[in-house]
Amino acid sequence: MKFKATDNLKLRSAPYVSSPQIGSIAKGTEVESDEYSWKSVTLPNGVKGYCAASYLEVIHESKPKWHVPIRADKFVVTQKFLTPDPLYKITGHHPGTDYGTQGEDNVPLYYCADGEVIESGVHDAFGNYFFYYAPEVDRTFVYFHLRDSAPVKGRYTAGEQCGIVGKTGLSRGIHLHFECMVGKKTSVARKILYTSKENIVKSAEDADAFIRAKL
Repeated sequence: MKFKATDNLKLRSAPYVSSPQIGSIAKGTEVESDEYSWKSVTLPNGVKGYCAASYLEVIHESKPKWHVPIRADKFVVTQKFLTPDPLYKITGHHPGTDYGTQGEDNVPLYYCADGEVIESGVHDAFGNYFFYYAPEVDRTFVYFHLRDSAPVKGRYTAGEQCGIVGKTGLSRGIHLHFECMVGKKTSVARKILYTSKENIVKSAEDADAFIRAKL
């Protein structure tokens, strides 16, 4: 855990007030420790020692925010990751997760994390689409078949609306095709990587499982 010194402290060689002083901790310094009463601490410069616990307060670290990619009531998988699918001529398997709307229109989509749109456009198969990179986890999330134009390149926040589910491109009905690739990837990289089921496994993950684990 991380703590912050609320006053100037003496750093001692052992957890006793009579122990030799080996240094000092300035007020406001952040230290790491997992003990109580007397704290075994590590300073930013790597020096280790002990100090009185009563002058350390816990620093609560914020975690990256996550959000469902589609309206919550439609966050239901209608086609799973890596299921056999003849629509994919090269790999024969579905490289993403589909969330169908059972024909309902005007279903909003959301950015799943804080990140950056690194590519967006229109494609014969993808329809209106965009590639979204989340640096905290070094993953690129792919949104296909948006009803309207995809968002432009730039930074966005988890939970912001990024579009409406549609059936543009090669789509059997209104749904979100959602993917998760390791690293910062574009459509060019995706085409190179998605040459077999085995290569999909090496370069991509189950997007649905990944997001649910973060919520």
